[in-house]
Amino acid sequence: MGDNYRFRDVTGGAGGINIGDGNVSVGGDYQDNRSWQRIDNRGGIYAGGDLSVSLGQDLELLTRALAELRLTPAERQRAGRALDEARVAAAAHDQAGIGGHLRRFTEALKDAGALASAGGSVVEALTRIGRWLGPVGAALLALL
Repeated sequence: MGDNYRFRDVTGGAGGINIGDGNVSVGGDYQDNRSWQRIDNRGGIYAGGDLSVSLGQDLELLTRALAELRLTPAERQRAGRALDEARVAAAAHDQAGIGGHLRRFTEALKDAGALASAGGSVVEALTRIGRWLGPVGAALLALL
């Protein structure tokens, strides 16, 4: 592999690591250049702008999709609870919480066999959020 490598959205070499749209420098110091607002590698801002969709809009899309999926009441409750907790974490600007709750939401859909039938918009919304979360979103992205 040499000094440079690439794994999905993670690239690195010469001491730097690029994770999606964020840069993390690892070596005596930890530096994270991502901000709460950032999502895409074109400079779009997550909370608005022409280049990206807001976190709130993505969570609303997931809520609408959940209502339309064929799930048992227990499966719907499990997924809905995780999605509600993700909203609370988003309001608190808790990126780790968002990632964990959306991972549980995605696992609930996957365990129910509904992730594949959820449609591209659900996977796209989860992917946008997971990429924005960077390392915290890795577990979420691994499920997609």
